[in-house]
Amino acid sequence: MVEKIHAEIVRGWSPEDSVRFPIERFQHVGETGSTNDDLLARARSGSASPYDLISADFQSRGRGRRGDRWEATPGRNLLFSLALPLEGDRHLWPRLPHLTAWIVGSTVESILGPGYRLEAKWPNDLLHDGKKLAGILVEIVLAPVPYAIVGIGLNVNLRQEELPPELRSIATSLYELIGCESSRWFLLGQIIQGFLRHFPAHTIDFDPVLDWIRPRDFLAGRLLSLRSGREWFEGHARGIGADGELLLETLAGDVVKIVSAEEIRRE
Repeated sequence: MVEKIHAEIVRGWSPEDSVRFPIERFQHVGETGSTNDDLLARARSGSASPYDLISADFQSRGRGRRGDRWEATPGRNLLFSLALPLEGDRHLWPRLPHLTAWIVGSTVESILGPGYRLEAKWPNDLLHDGKKLAGILVEIVLAPVPYAIVGIGLNVNLRQEELPPELRSIATSLYELIGCESSRWFLLGQIIQGFLRHFPAHTIDFDPVLDWIRPRDFLAGRLLSLRSGREWFEGHARGIGADGELLLETLAGDVVKIVSAEEIRRE
């Protein structure tokens, strides 16, 4: 049944189908440096519009949260960035990566079907069976108008043999999980519809996001060493806090809330 569904997904979908949403601009390019950089430039120049969307077949300077490279075989994966207008309380803005993980993860799980469950690795990765399936990068622009630029890289049709040998044990794709190709455009459409339904409402009513993430918390109970700002912390992950922060029980027995981390090591 899953193969039949995915065969139907592949047929009849194209980039043009993905503009059936109330978004201001949708641009698909064969290659760019980084879709996040492209939208950041628009936002900083004042030319961005709510729900501007850029997708690419290939990113030559794609990066992760700490500047790590995110690079894939052209045309295999879903690589895109979305501009979200920011309003209201700033303390809610750090919830955006988790809202994004919920939207993307729920979409992928609905495609995979029963028996598949993803893991959320705080703060920005989605995994399956410990292997990275998707990465999320949220960057904030304050002037002239506040925007969140949400970048998503989802491994869709990537084959295991296309990965460098050192990544084959730590990365996967939808193709590897179900054995057939899926339409990137169908997935893009479903994810964008998720943002239109849930943003910004579920940055305020955050419980549904937490209800999804907490049972999928990949780091829970693990011994970690992490750097937040200029400080290093070591301890056991004790779950996700009310605003999406990592709760870390230090070796001294104190519980600290980590809002962001530049580096995380599992001991």
